[in-house]
Amino acid sequence: MISKIYNKLLDNSDYTIFDSRSINWGNFEFTNGYKKHFVSQDQILKPYLISLGYYNTVEYEDVILLINNIADPYDIVVGTEIKIPDINDIKQFILDNSK
Repeated sequence: MISKIYNKLLDNSDYTIFDSRSINWGNFEFTNGYKKHFVSQDQILKPYLISLGYYNTVEYEDVILLINNIADPYDIVVGTEIKIPDINDIKQFILDNSK
């Protein structure tokens, strides 16, 4: 289900990530902790709203799903708890694991 291709995930670096799925997110560590988020009715089938709410951009919706091991957004129900990582953890993980 995750099919969004990023033109550029990191704006302020020389690294360009064209596909967030090219990184093994199973090894992601929450170095700076995370926020617990409970999915609301308005966010069902709209994970981009979660990304927008925490990062002021929709570009991290796929990353949030991958980190939380959600392969299919249709599996998300109201009240599903997901972890929202610190943006710096995401950026560092991408830099450390880019091919």
